[in-house]
Amino acid sequence: MGQQFEARAAAAGRIVVGRLLPGTDLVRGLEAACDEHGVRFAAVLSCYGSLSAAGFKFLQLPGGAERPTLVGHRVDERVEFMGGQGLVCETPDGARETHLHASISDATGAVMGGHFVPEENPVYNNMDFVLQELLDVRLIREHDPVTDTVEMRVLAVDA
Repeated sequence: MGQQFEARAAAAGRIVVGRLLPGTDLVRGLEAACDEHGVRFAAVLSCYGSLSAAGFKFLQLPGGAERPTLVGHRVDERVEFMGGQGLVCETPDGARETHLHASISDATGAVMGGHFVPEENPVYNNMDFVLQELLDVRLIREHDPVTDTVEMRVLAVDA
């Protein structure tokens, strides 16, 4: 089987650098920074700081299952947010859909991570970030029948 991929050339737009303040939700805060600056699609180039609690999902293979599924995990204490990257996308109907992967460490130094969930990750002290605006493409997160999961599609602006 040959290499299979979906890709389009994007132009680099502005770079937005900032800090999310205490109590701000991680994912919603990044989206709000995009909204404030009129950024529709973006790459999260850098993101680090601390969270009061963390909610994320990671792949697990339940007993007897053929395919792994995303399972939620919650840490209800302050954690260091060691780093994250992802894409600020949309759903097919135009709603924001940010896909953010990251790692955290707890008070013991144990590291864990996965797909960070909106509304479950309040900033503790700070969350420094760098966003790169992506132009000439549309990043749409929708169901993929091949993987049976929600995945990103890279579309031309006129699609």
